[in-house]
Amino acid sequence: MKEVLRADNPGIDSIIDYLTDSSGKMIRPRMVFLTASMSAHDPLVVRDAAVAVELIHLASLVHDDIIDHAMMRRGRESINRIWGNHASVLTGDYLFASAFNLINMHGMQDIMENVTTTIRIMCIGEIKQMSLVGDLNVTEDEYLEKTYGKTACLFASSCKVGALAGSMPSESVNALEQFGLCLGYAYQILDDLLDFLSESSLLGKPVGNDLLEGNITLPVIYALKSKDYGTWLRSLLENRKLNTHQMAEVIQILIDSKAVEYSLHLARQFMTKGISCLDVLPVSSAIKELRLMASYMLETYYQKLSHYDCPSSQEAARL
Repeated sequence: MKEVLRADNPGIDSIIDYLTDSSGKMIRPRMVFLTASMSAHDPLVVRDAAVAVELIHLASLVHDDIIDHAMMRRGRESINRIWGNHASVLTGDYLFASAFNLINMHGMQDIMENVTTTIRIMCIGEIKQMSLVGDLNVTEDEYLEKTYGKTACLFASSCKVGALAGSMPSESVNALEQFGLCLGYAYQILDDLLDFLSESSLLGKPVGNDLLEGNITLPVIYALKSKDYGTWLRSLLENRKLNTHQMAEVIQILIDSKAVEYSLHLARQFMTKGISCLDVLPVSSAIKELRLMASYMLETYYQKLSHYDCPSSQEAARL
């Protein structure tokens, strides 16, 4: 990835070096490699497809931070905080262009169609999220629609891109795409929970940061519908500048109203559905790895949530 992005220009190269020094979990390219490995494939095509998918992900993060005025990303200062919005916009564009160039080098038209469609969906999802900022009446369906564009569609694309690079039959391609889609939904739900239930040092941003920015996520949506806690929570959220004490109240409401438990349950449902999609595929080491990836992802999140005394954490430990 660093080789592809090298421009021999100090201006862009310093930004790229900073960006790639914190590589994240690399879940999306890993899915490309695993799904492609299930059938005969050209290793160079798969490698470049995997890099392209990660570049698209990175570009979306860079642009998201500009839109959200985010000062931190993965525990470090964001690109826009250090270099400003203008350079950040161009960096995101550079990442997108590099991804397209990689795909185009191999003439992978079906993959190009998939990733460009996915980027369009991601843009629509971001615009949808902007339209819902601060809306305390947002529905669960609207949340899931936003999550599809924000996260799930790129997870689905990662699996499909690998399957297409491996020239798999359409039934297998569709099954893997659905697995990725469900994994993406589960991933985002759990990530939204962690925004409330993790330490600031682990998040690399303030606890409840999404809520402070007006992003109403699933646990809040569920708790707002509670007969016992909804009115109380709404009165707290009408004050957008929550202090530390008020945020602690919000978090306790999410636990007491069973919003945390419900969100974990829905994430588990998505994961179970996704894993079942793999049943139509022949048993292989790659299928085993995809199942392990899903299980590890859930287990990791559940461990981070385990210090909260709620039934959902205990249920999660049995998964």
